[in-house]
Amino acid sequence: MARALHIGVLGAMPEEIGSDLGHLQQLKSEQHGDLTIHHGTWGEGIRLSLAWSGWGKVSSARAATRLLSSAPDIDLLLFTGVAGGADPSLKQWDVVLAHAVVQHDMDSRPLFPRFTLPALNRAQLDPDSSWLTWASTALAEADDAGELDGFGTPSTGLIATGDRFIGDADVLDALREALPGLRAVEMEGAAVAQVAEQEGIPWLVLRVISDGADASAAQSFGNFIKLYDRRAWSLLQALLSRVDQAPER
Repeated sequence: MARALHIGVLGAMPEEIGSDLGHLQQLKSEQHGDLTIHHGTWGEGIRLSLAWSGWGKVSSARAATRLLSSAPDIDLLLFTGVAGGADPSLKQWDVVLAHAVVQHDMDSRPLFPRFTLPALNRAQLDPDSSWLTWASTALAEADDAGELDGFGTPSTGLIATGDRFIGDADVLDALREALPGLRAVEMEGAAVAQVAEQEGIPWLVLRVISDGADASAAQSFGNFIKLYDRRAWSLLQALLSRVDQAPER
């Protein structure tokens, strides 16, 4: 009998996964300092381990490392939550699945080119193509079936991570110039991706646009996150309900 698929899910805040864990069965928790990791099952044949990491690259990398060590048989590590829109065509509630991530504040010049991660000698990290195709197809099917009510049309794109909440149009313009094709900015995803890459675990970063990363970003984010808590689980459910199409492990 095939082993149940095991997905690790991280978000910076409870609202970004959905703070109500009532959808999980066989729920148990373990404590690591101030980090709580929850383990449970959903539906038939899906095991979930999830945690709220806190903001920023260090907190998210620490949470990813703890999560993987507490559940070493994880098949996929997913970071999800909200992000600022870098592409002007994106609107609030639009869904962006990263086809690549980059740490926009990594700069080791002149030793390495800007954005390059010395540990991996790469600037952009790309998720495993089979997992990316699965997630992209699942989201498109869910959208067509009306399961993503309240969300925008899912798309893929480049997402940039850095230890800065971007609410300045000039800063955003500079990032767009340096990173052609940039679609969204946030504070955790690429750090989690780096941990997963170095640990040999497939990963995905899934974001929902909360604001325009401009002067009104802080207010837009604050208002948005309260609503997002009620909808976050439906986005995850769109993926989880289609694990029969997931890549073989």
